[in-house]
Amino acid sequence: MKFKVTGEWNGEPFNRVIEAENINDCYDHWMLWAQIAHADVTNIR
Repeated sequence: MKFKVTGEWNGEPFNRVIEAENINDCYDHWMLWAQIAHADVTNIR
């Protein structure tokens, strides 16, 4: 499935479409990359 994800990455707004198995997989994807990059992800939807 494709998910449209919006939020802020280190204070910069982002708007992306990613493929994931479900909404939890989608969220986990963003949190994993944020942890790897030592980034602050906020307002993720």
